Amino acid sequence: MAGVRADTPTPGRRRNAMTAEEQCNVMAQHGVTFQKCSREDAKRFLQDNTYFFKLKAFDNNFQHDANGVYRNLDFAYLQDLSTIDFELRVLILRMTGDIEHALRIRFNNLISRVNEDGYKVIRDYERDQRTFYARQGKTYDSDGNYQKSIYTAGMIDKYLDSKPIWLFWETCTLNNLIHCYRSFLRHRQFQDATYSLLYGVRLLRNAASHHNCLLIPPSEQVNQTEDLNVMLRRLLIDETELVETTLQLAKTDPLIHDFACVLLAHANLVKSRGMRSHVIEQIDGFLTRMQRHGEWYRDPESGCNHLVRRLDAIQLLLSSIVEFNRNRDAGTLTKTQQHILEQPNRKPVRHGRRRASRKARLGQDAAC
Repeated sequence: MAGVRADTPTPGRRRNAMTAEEQCNVMAQHGVTFQKCSREDAKRFLQDNTYFFKLKAFDNNFQHDANGVYRNLDFAYLQDLSTIDFELRVLILRMTGDIEHALRIRFNNLISRVNEDGYKVIRDYERDQRTFYARQGKTYDSDGNYQKSIYTAGMIDKYLDSKPIWLFWETCTLNNLIHCYRSFLRHRQFQDATYSLLYGVRLLRNAASHHNCLLIPPSEQVNQTEDLNVMLRRLLIDETELVETTLQLAKTDPLIHDFACVLLAHANLVKSRGMRSHVIEQIDGFLTRMQRHGEWYRDPESGCNHLVRRLDAIQLLLSSIVEFNRNRDAGTLTKTQQHILEQPNRKPVRHGRRRASRKARLGQDAAC
């Protein structure tokens, strides 16, 4: 709990070996009550569902005095938040998995669209990476892109010498996939507004896959993503205080920023109606679970103002993306909302009268 060092010893026992009973005692000493959740149920939850140091991370959402004693914190609140956090991570992993698959499909379609040589795409990417690493004073290992495991070793051993693009797709990390896609867009002069969202997608996917707690106060802000700001304005069309709060959080709060990136990238990239339908069902279930005890955190004594704003923003974003997808399938999206689905396009060429080359101008001067 707040003010409790992890290495503080207890009589006859080290802190990292506390029993569930001792963990409950430590929480009780810091004002955590066991009214909405009994001590016996709390001990079972600590033994079977989570562990002390993960659960205690959520107490940072609540107000305490200088001695680390909470004024309005029941164990049930921590239990509820840890469950919501888990369900949120499950939803994020589902959606980011869809995004990663759909990005490979888009990449493949763009290569086919311009009749590109997939081998050259990899050569260009590796050349870009070598240049980048050289600027950092490092050596680039191109073979390190291909993640070998029992499931990929056969194809890597067989095709690594030639390095076809599909081998890269089957064995690369999401981070390397994004970098390769960026290289392709630059060399082939494509514009894709969704590309800038992919870094937020990657960060949140990694956090979820490593079981990081998401619903804890942020330690830093994020740099704004202009494409995200534009796309959110197209999604959240109402002019309400909640919408404005959500838009502001998306500019400053890492979780809301990255979560909005995931939702909008999913809407743009995933064309499969079946995949989107499954996600809508999962969102509906998550929203029901998230709202089960929502009134607990709105008590002014709890001091959970930022947590409430976050939960409200998550609910608005999810409800809006569900409505967006249902209108999409019904063919009733507004013209503004349809821009969210814009696909990659070639960069516009310069129009107007073309200026003669320097060589041609010199020739004209000589003729005069």
